[in-house]
Amino acid sequence: MLTGQRWKVATVRGIPLYVSTSWVWIAALYIWSQYNELTLNHGVEAGSAEAFFLAVFAAALFFASILAHETAHAVMARGLDLPVRGVTLVFWGGATETRADMRGPLGEFLVASVGPATTLVLAGAFWVAHVLTAGVMSEILGYLAWLSSIFAVLNALPGFPLDGGRMLLAAVWGLTKNRRTALRAAGWSGVLVGLVFGAAAVWFIANGVVGMGLFAGYIAAILITTGRGMEQRIAFRDQLMRGRVADAMRPPPPTISATMSLAQALDHALREAQDRPIPVVDEAGRVIGSISMRSARRVGGRDPLRPVRDAMIPLNQTTVLGPDETLDGAFEWLGGETGLVVKDGVLVGALTPRDVEHWYRRVIEGRAASTGFAALPPRPDL
Repeated sequence: MLTGQRWKVATVRGIPLYVSTSWVWIAALYIWSQYNELTLNHGVEAGSAEAFFLAVFAAALFFASILAHETAHAVMARGLDLPVRGVTLVFWGGATETRADMRGPLGEFLVASVGPATTLVLAGAFWVAHVLTAGVMSEILGYLAWLSSIFAVLNALPGFPLDGGRMLLAAVWGLTKNRRTALRAAGWSGVLVGLVFGAAAVWFIANGVVGMGLFAGYIAAILITTGRGMEQRIAFRDQLMRGRVADAMRPPPPTISATMSLAQALDHALREAQDRPIPVVDEAGRVIGSISMRSARRVGGRDPLRPVRDAMIPLNQTTVLGPDETLDGAFEWLGGETGLVVKDGVLVGALTPRDVEHWYRRVIEGRAASTGFAALPPRPDL
C-alpha cells in the first residue's frame, strides 16, 4: 500500500489504526482552512483560543467520520471472518487492508457498500446536531453534514477504485460469474465517470470556481488513470494466475514458541530480525500469530519475562497465504510485506514480492514479453 511511513495510534475491536505522514499534512491544512473560515466568515476572534479550539474540533469530527467509514469496512470484513491488517488514514482519506474477494461477490459488495452507508448515516447525525444547536457550533455541524453527504455520494459512484466501483465490480462478478469481466467493467466505468469529472473541472475553472475545479480534476485524474490501467492489470493478473504460492515460496523461516519469554525471544531471533515479523507457534507447532521487535518492545519494555504470546500480533492481522492460492491474489495481498504460507495450521513456507518476481521472470518472461512488474494499485477511499 502506498501510504508512506505510518504510526499506530490505537486499536479498535482488535483492528490496528494507523496515520501516515501524508495524513499529518492534510490534517494541518484542514485545521488551517477551518481556522480561516471561522475567523473571516463567522465572527470568531482571530488569534483567540476559541478559534483554535473550534478549528481543531471541526477537524477532529471530520477525520473521525473518515475513520468511522474505514472502520465500518474493517468491522464488516471481520464479521465475514476475513483478515484485516489495519486501517490507515492517508492524504486522500483512508485505506482498509482486507481481502473482501475471498468471500465472493457478495462479500466484496458488503465490505464496499458499508463505507458510503456509514458516511451517509453520519451526515444525517451531523444534520440533526446542526438543527439542535445554534451559533458557530451549528454552522460547523451543518458544514460537516453537507461534506459527509457529498463524500457518501461521491464514494458510491461506479468508478474504480471508489467504493462504488467495487460495488459495481461485485455486481457484475455476481451476474457473470467472471471476476475478470467485472474488473474490466469497473475500470471502464471509472474512465467514463472520470471524464464527467474532467468536464466539470473545466466548467468550474472557467467560471472562476478554482477550488472545486481542482478537486474535480483530482478525482478525474484518479478515476481515468486507474481505469485506463485496468487492462494492463488484468493481463498481469492473468499471467500470475498460472502459478500458485507453492510454486514461488521460499522455505519456512525460523519460528518462536508462544511460551518463550520476551527476553529469550530477543536473544533467540528478534535482535537480528529487527522489524521483520517472526512466526509464533503454540505447543503443537501450529502458527498462531507473529511477533516483531516493535510489538515485543511495547510489552517487554515493562516486563521482559512475559511470554511471547502477550506481545504477539494476532493471525488475523498477519499476512497469511495458503500454498494452493494463485499468485495474482497472493501478490496483491502481500502489499510489499512478507507472507507466511500456512497449510492446516502448519508453517510450510514464506512468500515475498521478490519471490513472486523471481517466479515471474523464470516462468513468464521465458515464454512471453514482460508487461512490467508494477504493484497493483491500492484502494483509496475519499
